[in-house]
Amino acid sequence: MREANRGRPRSRSKGRSVSKSRSANKTKTSSPPVKPETIRKSRSLSASRKKVSTDSAFKSHDDPDTPIRASLRLQEKIRKQLEEEVTMVRNRLKTNGNSSTTPPAKQEVTSQHDIIGFGGAVGGAALSVLLPALVYAIVIACDKRNGCVIARLPSFSVDLKDYFDVKVFGVVLSWYLLQVLLALLPVGPQVMGQPLKGGKRLLYRCNGFLALLISILIFAVALHQGAPMDYIHKHWLQFVTASIVYSFVLAVGLYIHALYVPDSELAPEATGSLFNDFFMGRELNPRVGSLDLKFMCELRPGLIGWMLVDWSLCASQYQQSGAVTPALALVTLFQTIYVFDALKHESSILTTMDIITEGFGFMLAFGDLAWVPALYTLQAHFIYNFPELAVSNVYGLVAIGIVKAAGYIIFRGANSQKDVFRNNPNDSSVAHLATIPTSAGKKLLCAGYWGICRRPNYLGDILMATAWSLTCGTTHLLPYFYPIYFFILLVHRQIRDEAYCKQKYGAAWDSYCKKVPYRIIPYVF
Repeated sequence: MREANRGRPRSRSKGRSVSKSRSANKTKTSSPPVKPETIRKSRSLSASRKKVSTDSAFKSHDDPDTPIRASLRLQEKIRKQLEEEVTMVRNRLKTNGNSSTTPPAKQEVTSQHDIIGFGGAVGGAALSVLLPALVYAIVIACDKRNGCVIARLPSFSVDLKDYFDVKVFGVVLSWYLLQVLLALLPVGPQVMGQPLKGGKRLLYRCNGFLALLISILIFAVALHQGAPMDYIHKHWLQFVTASIVYSFVLAVGLYIHALYVPDSELAPEATGSLFNDFFMGRELNPRVGSLDLKFMCELRPGLIGWMLVDWSLCASQYQQSGAVTPALALVTLFQTIYVFDALKHESSILTTMDIITEGFGFMLAFGDLAWVPALYTLQAHFIYNFPELAVSNVYGLVAIGIVKAAGYIIFRGANSQKDVFRNNPNDSSVAHLATIPTSAGKKLLCAGYWGICRRPNYLGDILMATAWSLTCGTTHLLPYFYPIYFFILLVHRQIRDEAYCKQKYGAAWDSYCKKVPYRIIPYVF
């Protein structure tokens, strides 16, 4: 029985084997033999289908592309891209000397700007009052009645008519509107400004020189028609009042307008503080249509007005005495050259700190509309009021002319070199000059004028300002207010600019400072 039982399974097994063999024989006779490569591929395909892991889904190219596997591949690709971007950001931060991935708090940056700037909210509020008061004090002190003496307090008039005149307010407003209309003329080249936050660049219409020529033509017509050239001098304090009032009105309008613009259009030093933003400027580039208010005010109403005030004093002196004193003629010539140069190279201010980083608030509005015409004409007013105190010696005037020429050469050369380098570093005039690469992708010019000191244009400006005051002689200190103030202003601005460049360029700026150790005056400061 056991043998029989054992035999049945074996016989069945043999029977199955035989049937397979027969079936195989039938297959062989009906179709060609299967190649070994086909068998291996079939086995590989079968094995790969049994795998359900994520890796097999990506590695097996023979699997059909199901939605789940496509999604897994997409997730893996995104993950790798994110890892690469994180690694890139970390490397950049390490390059800039900061291994932390957390950006500095906004409040900390604000406080730094407040310290470097003008004292934050307290400083802005104080200066908004003190600067107009200072202008009044200097203008009143330098009239004939007070003798331009600072040893004693000037006597102030208590009659409001000496400060306010409706006709003068109308004349000043008409002057501003004229400059606005000239700025809107579709004449003159259009120049792209420097890249702003996010890479945006604004378009500027540079027709300031045309505005200057038209303004001169209007002045010439008025002179030819017999307009009293002493009108401005007689009503000078009222003109100063009008310019101060209009600068306040403009600053208030700018602040209100800036409350409704996106954060991307705010100035770097905007803090959200009322007094700080009112003074420093909350919005970087306020515009009314195509009119850029900051760009228009920077050179036109105040600068051209300053020159024409000088001309009116010369014309008035000639109408009264039949001659113009050499000192008044010389200082007027110096300042006319300065204004012509500024308007001729109007596009160069697009690379200056005022346009790139400064907001447009009371500081610039007051400076452009009131400070410039009131105090930059101080030397001409002094010589007009006290011609006997001015320099009349030929050799002295020649020496003053040499100082002016040296200042102008440095000023114009440095500004032109900077402007060319920023717009086209490969220009033949600057391509050979030594530079320092930065992590921001830009280069720092450390040769030519910019290898002498870090702010050679400031040095030229100070020399020219000194030459203007030297025409007034050396008996009174008040005519030298402008170069003294200007030096303090430029030193303060240079310190602010250094902080900005240090933050922007990091170690590259440190290298530049080592290579060019002097800030403004070589071997001195």
